[in-house]
Amino acid sequence: MTREGMSARLKNFPSWGFVSGRLSVLEERFAGKDFFTALIALENLGDVVPHLQDTFLREYLAPGTAWEDFSSLADRCLHETALSIRAECPSSIPVDLFLLPHDYLNLKCALLRETVSPFPRGVFHEELLQAVAHGEHGDLPETLRQGEGWSVTDMAQIDPVDLDIILDGAYMRHLIMLSSAMDSELMAGYMHERIQAHIVTVFWRAAKQHFPFRRFQQHLLPMGEFTALINDLAGQGNPELWPAMVGGGVGDVLSEALEKENGEQVAGFTLKMANRLMGRAKEGRLQTAGPERVFSFMAGMSAEMANLKLVVSGRLSRIERGLLRQRLREGYV
Repeated sequence: MTREGMSARLKNFPSWGFVSGRLSVLEERFAGKDFFTALIALENLGDVVPHLQDTFLREYLAPGTAWEDFSSLADRCLHETALSIRAECPSSIPVDLFLLPHDYLNLKCALLRETVSPFPRGVFHEELLQAVAHGEHGDLPETLRQGEGWSVTDMAQIDPVDLDIILDGAYMRHLIMLSSAMDSELMAGYMHERIQAHIVTVFWRAAKQHFPFRRFQQHLLPMGEFTALINDLAGQGNPELWPAMVGGGVGDVLSEALEKENGEQVAGFTLKMANRLMGRAKEGRLQTAGPERVFSFMAGMSAEMANLKLVVSGRLSRIERGLLRQRLREGYV
């Protein structure tokens, strides 16, 4: 679809005017690819701080900031900004779609009886997390209860890998539920491909680690319209045959990734899909005021934080600069 066609489909909503106006100001902090390339080229890591003063992180860079905690600092910036934007939205869904990964990490900690959450509360409120941390599972989200592998009676003996798979399934069901609640072609199309790609990545990493696919199939299901894809991948151990099963744009990206060296295939697929999804999300910028505008901004900020973490953490770890440049994601600007 052309930009003009998408713009015509994105109706404006006055009720979203205030938060969209705020985003117009925040958008000035987005950095382009040239910024990150220049950051990678800096000889002295200490010279990075002045360059970050015009980014989203400027309020988070106190004197004496420990660079080793940079990833946590960037995650906190993203999460707190998202919660602030969420409070001003007529519907929280465009923001919740990006908060969910942190929320399910909080829920995982609570299920493991940890009373301190690693991230500020978003979709799952503090009372729920504290109750779960104390062994009370009555109010667990339905997305978790629906899992075929879920059983609260087994929590004391559950394998950590199984718990991760079960929560992954609940996370994807939650994405499906939220995206279907918004009447948005843009968000629905984005989330459909994001979930497809996530399922492919889960099974591909399982294959690399020699985990039985049946284990993942059991703990991920049910998955609505994606159940057939999970069953198909679980029944075919050769990733070379997956593109035809996946189909569409995600299948095309998967075919391209399979042409890479074996050790670069999964990472290549993840990067190409991140760039493809960012390209789709940016169409929401054409909306003056509305949920797609917020959704687009959140996708852009998530990519921005991923690039910042890649560059700073990569420099700290002395990763070769050319490799860092190759791994940069497409950004909002």
